[in-house]
Amino acid sequence: MIYLILAILCLTSFIITLKLFDKFKINNLQAISINYVVAAGYGFIMEYGNFTLSSLPLRSWFPFAVVIAFSLIIGLYLFALTTQYSGIAIAAISGRMAIVIPILLGFLVFNDPLTTFKIMGIVLALFAFYLTFQKKDGPKITTKYYYLPFFLFLASGFNVSAMKFAQHYFINDEFVLFLATAFSIALVLGIIAQLVWRSKENFQFRVKNIVGGIILGLLNWWTLLFFLKGLSIFDITFFVPIYYAAVIALSSLIAYFVFKEDLRPVNWVGIGLAIFAILLLVWG
Repeated sequence: MIYLILAILCLTSFIITLKLFDKFKINNLQAISINYVVAAGYGFIMEYGNFTLSSLPLRSWFPFAVVIAFSLIIGLYLFALTTQYSGIAIAAISGRMAIVIPILLGFLVFNDPLTTFKIMGIVLALFAFYLTFQKKDGPKITTKYYYLPFFLFLASGFNVSAMKFAQHYFINDEFVLFLATAFSIALVLGIIAQLVWRSKENFQFRVKNIVGGIILGLLNWWTLLFFLKGLSIFDITFFVPIYYAAVIALSSLIAYFVFKEDLRPVNWVGIGLAIFAILLLVWG
């Protein structure tokens, strides 16, 4: 249970850190790029002396590290585009509703036990995600880019599912080396993306962007490490719904009490349902 709690706290801190970027005028693209440098470097330092670079492509999990690296980058850009054209509420809902994909995977492939409490908890968690992100004006999707939330939904679901496959069949106890490799590949892909969509501003590095990227990288690293270790202990149909429901409830409460964000009655209902969903899943 400790890995589940730590993963929840790390992802919540990651979300809050991204929110603080707006307050301190930190360049998101620069910070995200540095985040991959920090995450990859930190992982390889932890495993120093236990591997050689030439041996990494020979690992059985290496193809999954490549796939997850692509998934991380594609998911990131889809989230940014969906936020830009459809709003953060739609982007958040699409990303969270994607847990349907790994949950189905758990039932159909990994034979996770199916109980009444678990079904009720999963359904309530999905409904809670929708209610929590409801804004005053309601979510609006730009007709021209109606497909973006759907692709974000697929990318987010695929990313979690790929991690579960890698953890279950290939990683064994090499969690640190696997993540360090995935982050390194994501870094290379991120650099290529910056070269393709570069702008003069993006290459004017500032200290605050570097500091923000370091914090983001460490939180990103520990979030995924605890997430993978949690998946190795719990059924995915138990771990993933609780993980996201708890993060949604906790980050919403922090936004309300710390950042003084307004929460509508429907948002409070969503938070309440998320907490109730967690209880049902624990009981189930």
